[in-house]
Amino acid sequence: MNFEWFIAVKHMLKGRRHGFLSLISAISILGVSVGVMALIVVLAVMSGFDRELKSKIVGVQPHIRLEGIGGIGDQSAVVEMLNSLEIPQIVSAAPYVEGQAMIRSRQSAAGVVVKGIDTKREPLELFGGHLEEGTLELGDVNVSPGPEKSQWLGRAVVGELLARKLHVEIGDVVNLISPAMDEESLKDVIKEARNVPFVVSGIFKVGMNDFDSGLVLVDLKKGQDLYRLGERVTGIGIRLTDVGLADSIKIKIQGRFGTGYLVRSWIDMNRTFFSALRVEKTVMTILLSLIILVAAFNIISTLIMSVMEKTKDIGTMRALGATRGAIGRIFLLQGLAVGLSGVAMGSAAGLALAFHLNPVADFLERTFGISVFPSDIYYFDQIPTQINVHDIFVVITFALAMSLVAGLYPAYRAASLRPVEALRYE
Repeated sequence: MNFEWFIAVKHMLKGRRHGFLSLISAISILGVSVGVMALIVVLAVMSGFDRELKSKIVGVQPHIRLEGIGGIGDQSAVVEMLNSLEIPQIVSAAPYVEGQAMIRSRQSAAGVVVKGIDTKREPLELFGGHLEEGTLELGDVNVSPGPEKSQWLGRAVVGELLARKLHVEIGDVVNLISPAMDEESLKDVIKEARNVPFVVSGIFKVGMNDFDSGLVLVDLKKGQDLYRLGERVTGIGIRLTDVGLADSIKIKIQGRFGTGYLVRSWIDMNRTFFSALRVEKTVMTILLSLIILVAAFNIISTLIMSVMEKTKDIGTMRALGATRGAIGRIFLLQGLAVGLSGVAMGSAAGLALAFHLNPVADFLERTFGISVFPSDIYYFDQIPTQINVHDIFVVITFALAMSLVAGLYPAYRAASLRPVEALRYE
C-alpha cells in the first residue's frame, strides 16, 4: 500500500474526535451499500420478470405467424413454400384458426379468443407443461349416456382463471358463440351468430392473465366450422429452435411470400408490452440511483469535515515535502475507499438477498403476515430473479464513479491549503 492509500484509509477508519470507524464515515458507507443492494435486488427481479414472461409467451404463442390477407386457402402449398426456403431453424409449421367469441356456461359468460389447432402438427407438449387438469385431447367425445342415441361434441381446453370465472370443471359443457367470418377479409362480420357446444376436457395455467382468462383451444376443424371458414385457416404458426432468430427468419419468409402475406414474429406481437417493461426497469433504476446520489453528498460532507479535522496534519505533510497533488489524491482516495467499502458490502448483501429472496419473503409472510408477493396480483408462484452480470457491473461502476466525483471538491480544498496557515490551525 503506497503512502497516499495508507493515509486515506487511516483517515476513513480513525478520527481524533470519533474513535475507530468514525460515525459519519460509517453512515456514508451504509448509504452507498444500501443503494447498491437495492439496485442489485430490483434489477434482478425486473430481469427475472422479463425472462419468465418471455418464456411463457414463446411457450404458448407461435414464434412466427404467417397470415394471408384474406386468410390461407391452400395451407399445404404454403407449407411447401416454407419448406422450400430450407431454413434449418424451423421446427414446425402448423395451421391455425383464431377469432373472437363468447363462451357461456350455465352460470356465467366471458369474451375469449378461440384458437383452433391441428393436433397432429402443433407441438402440444408446450401446453402440456402448463396442464392443471384433464387432457389436451381435442377430438370429439360422446356425451350421450346410452348407445341408442349418440351425441358427439368437440372438446375444449380452457385457462384456469376462465374455468374459475365460468364455474366449470372437467366434463362440463360450455357454449361458444361466434359471428361468422367473412371468407375474403377474415374480419368478424356478424351475419348469424353461431352457437356450438363443447365439452371442457382440460384446464391449463400458463401464468399470464391474458392466456389463463381469455384463451380457449379447440380442434382445427371445429374452429373452421365455428367461424364457417370451410377449408380456410387464419394462418400458419411457425416454431423455431432459437426464438432469438425470429426477426431475421421473419425477413426471409416475408421476402419469399411477398406483400400478399403478413409475417409477424413474437417480438412484433408483444413489442409494446416489453417496451413498457423496459421503461419500468429504467425508471426504477433512476429512482433507486438517487439513494447512491444522496450517499455521494454524504461523502462530500464527510471529506470536508475530514479536511477541517486534519488541517494541521495536512500542513505537517506539506512541510515534510508532500505535494499539493499528493494531498489532493489522499482525500480523493478516501472518497473512493468509502465507495469501495459500500460497494463491497452492498454487492454482497444484494446478491445474497437476490439469491434467497423467496425464502425471505416466505419468512416475512409466516412471521408477520406480510404478503410480499401476492400471487393473485402478480400471478407467479415465486418471485422471479435473474442475476445479470452487466447490470451488476453498471451499478458498481456508477457507485464508484459517484464516490470519486464526491471527493473532487474536498480534495481540491485540501490541496489548496497553505502549509503555514495549516500549521497554525487549531
